[in-house]
Amino acid sequence: MSLLTFIPGAIVAIGAVFLLLPLAPTRPQLSDALGRLGNSNFVTVDSSQQARPERVGTWVQSRLPDLPFFTTPVDDLDLVEMPSWRFYWEKTLLALTGFLAPAAFGLIMQTIGALPMGIPALIGIPLGIGLWFIPDHELRLKAKDARREYARAVSVYLELVATERLSGSSAADALTNAARISTSPVFRRIRQELTRAQIAGTPPWTALSTLSDQIRVPELGEIAKIMRLSGDSGASVAETLRARGKTLRVQLLADEHTRANEASERLSIPLTLLAFVFVGIILTPLMLNLFK
Repeated sequence: MSLLTFIPGAIVAIGAVFLLLPLAPTRPQLSDALGRLGNSNFVTVDSSQQARPERVGTWVQSRLPDLPFFTTPVDDLDLVEMPSWRFYWEKTLLALTGFLAPAAFGLIMQTIGALPMGIPALIGIPLGIGLWFIPDHELRLKAKDARREYARAVSVYLELVATERLSGSSAADALTNAARISTSPVFRRIRQELTRAQIAGTPPWTALSTLSDQIRVPELGEIAKIMRLSGDSGASVAETLRARGKTLRVQLLADEHTRANEASERLSIPLTLLAFVFVGIILTPLMLNLFK
């Protein structure tokens, strides 16, 4: 018997192991139970609805090799507020679909006698590998959009902090009060970091600087630098904040124009090809008549 006979069965067996092994009974984690004690926001969720994705994602993440291609993008996941288990659940689901779908198609083709099963099953190997990396690409796009949204929110936050400073608020109060104006996810995240800093007894600009480095949004770090100067030396920085906010808005507007121009250029390519098709349709009968 040839090797192609065993490959489809091996692929199906590996897929079944990946799907069934994480569903095996495990001991409850005491740390998770203790972490839920006293949490009034905790809602009991039916295990049949959430246990499988979370357990599969956690199981896959814990068994990945320590290689550059398998590094967890912690910063991007934190920015889009996606748990790592959900990220790996999506990757696993897509990879298994890529592995098993060609094998199932090959089984059908072999049953009707149209094609040997081994040939479609072999296609599942590169297909599964390619689908494994699709969530990484989608996550990078989401993180890029989130950072752009952070930059827009920071331009507004700069104006709000400047207004608070002009009204006589201290540097720390200006940062805190300005973050309470909006209920958007960006402002909510800033409020959370400022609250943690207040509880820990650290300066609020230090918390913003740390958040800026963590999520890789340099515009937020600039506010921290300006307010650190205000907090340390008592300098009036309202005009500096407003000037920086205006500069940031102009920069964001220029970026939007650049993106719009790039989108227009990409749109012109299919339109040009379509025009060539229509010209070919019109000229083809004429050319055929000339060569008769």
